[in-house]
Amino acid sequence: MNCMSNHKDFQGSGPLKGLRVVELGMLFAGPLVATNLADLGAEIIKIEHPKGDVVRGLGRGENSLWWSVVARNKKLVGVDVKKPEGADVIRRLLETADVFIENFRPGRVKEWGLDYDTLRKSNPGLVMLHISGYGQTGPYSERPGVGTLAEAFSGYAHVTGTPEGPPTLPSFPLADGVAALTGTYAVLAALWARERNGGIGDEIDVSLYEPLLSMTGPMLINYTKGGVISNREGNRARWSTPRNTYRTADGRWIAVSSAADSPAMRLFKAIGRPELAVDPEWATNRERLKRVDECDGMIASWMLKHTQAEAMEQLNKFDVLAAPVNDIEGIVQDPHVQQRGTLATVADPVLGDTQVQAVVPRFRNAPGHINWLGKSKVGTETRGFLEEVGYGEEEIMTLHERGIVKAV
Repeated sequence: MNCMSNHKDFQGSGPLKGLRVVELGMLFAGPLVATNLADLGAEIIKIEHPKGDVVRGLGRGENSLWWSVVARNKKLVGVDVKKPEGADVIRRLLETADVFIENFRPGRVKEWGLDYDTLRKSNPGLVMLHISGYGQTGPYSERPGVGTLAEAFSGYAHVTGTPEGPPTLPSFPLADGVAALTGTYAVLAALWARERNGGIGDEIDVSLYEPLLSMTGPMLINYTKGGVISNREGNRARWSTPRNTYRTADGRWIAVSSAADSPAMRLFKAIGRPELAVDPEWATNRERLKRVDECDGMIASWMLKHTQAEAMEQLNKFDVLAAPVNDIEGIVQDPHVQQRGTLATVADPVLGDTQVQAVVPRFRNAPGHINWLGKSKVGTETRGFLEEVGYGEEEIMTLHERGIVKAV
């Protein structure tokens, strides 16, 4: 068998070019860390089971669109980590790596001989990132954990939704995404520390629930210092008004916020109530919060007299803090999104030209780039990497025939 293409033909671009990362994980949090690093130029060796990653089966159709996004810019190595020979393949790859990302239940990688204490003996500079539902320690550490559970456990779902409605979960893996961002900057911080401490790596523990809890702002201190248990308030905010979403004449919505007082004054002028901008009873958030129903009512009434486009034109004239509530079609068609290049079109041999979210953040001197979407075949780079770490043709063929690796 011949590899479709040598893995060295695929070189990234961006500020992390030259960084080698081995990713051993499923679903979203761990793989999304690797995706973030890949977008910025790191070389990602994505380990998946020879029969294919579980994300390949999500959604409809033979080719998962989820996989196309999550596995972009990654080089694919098909290995069964549960087999001793497969774990040995990964161990040898890790001797060449800067970063190892895993998101199995705590203790699982140790069973395979892929724990940090073992790996750092042969690669003391390795940075190892664990992502799990409840973290590597504590009484819940061995429980199965996914983003949905973290969104519930962290308190996020309890404060999301309308007061009369149920706790609300997001329709996308929010906890995974937030944990992945946390894991990404943690890895970069550990790499920075490695450069300053003689080349010694580190081991990082990220749970799914803690990063989301850390984003809930004053919810904790409001309770510990004031005894206040935050509850669902819909789109209102207990600390500021006006802050809500308002329906327009054409059945669309607009979001308005006024974290400071001056934007509220501009809003009152925009909706034809300039007298409120000079009224002491409406001048501060503290005063407006006494009249939140009245405030929301007059804004809602004004919105219903205008289409979304008409309302946004008027609000923008007065520099009001407002934005349309977009669905994905609105995002794709928005002129700012189009001209800024928020979306990127990538050629794909299966899907054809495909529009996806562009790389963020943006670098002036070393921008990241999406070189390819998730590849449809398992193990496209297995052979090349096995050869690099010393496996001969006969060994590779034996491992392939036994189902331990997938070497196309």
